Amino acid sequence: MRIALLPPISRGALVSEERPARALAGPWLHAERLVELWKTDGVVALAEAFRLLDVEAVAGVILRTAVAGDYDNKGDLRHWHFPPFTDLLPPLREAAWQEALAGKLVLEAIKGVRGKRHRTILPAELPRLIPDWELARFTLGDRDEFTAVRVRRPSAEPVKATWREQIPEKALENAMKDIARAYEGKARPLEKDIVKEMRNRLRRPDLPRDVIRGALKNYAPQLKRGRGEHGNKSRS
Repeated sequence: MRIALLPPISRGALVSEERPARALAGPWLHAERLVELWKTDGVVALAEAFRLLDVEAVAGVILRTAVAGDYDNKGDLRHWHFPPFTDLLPPLREAAWQEALAGKLVLEAIKGVRGKRHRTILPAELPRLIPDWELARFTLGDRDEFTAVRVRRPSAEPVKATWREQIPEKALENAMKDIARAYEGKARPLEKDIVKEMRNRLRRPDLPRDVIRGALKNYAPQLKRGRGEHGNKSRS
């Protein structure tokens, strides 16, 4: 409704140096106001991923859709006439999908239907997935591969190096194996104790738990407690 209420654009509208030739001015001008209308600084649902497209991408969609269709100007030759939003929506979503495949948009989702936390979907994972825009999911074959999909622009700030990059893998391995040796013949330690020891040994008080859990899984799986294990009996 908000798009339908936008005022018409005159075919004689001035074109700035940044805009394309006069023949393309109408789609460009319309794209500018659509992008302004859809402006968001945060995360949007998959169905609204088109809101993250730039003016050039939206103008291209408008022009291609207008050329491919027959949109009656109702005898008005003074103004530009654009395809209705319902006709623009599918190609807008396709444009957003292509930008996601190119890594220009960041997609986050819950793995499967039983996951609880969102994670970033890597661009390399996308080509094999089928987007279900309205249900905000990606399917693979006959199953839901990702659900609750949301989209955002990449961060403008450089990505900080991960802890695995800052701490040599060998240092993680040595520290975890030292802890394992200290508990030989003793009861399995609690996770909080392993976390504390790893942080002390590596002198990293804010070393993330997921890094420590990865080292535990890779280098000392014998220290992991079984589900429901609470006792202090020594391991045989």
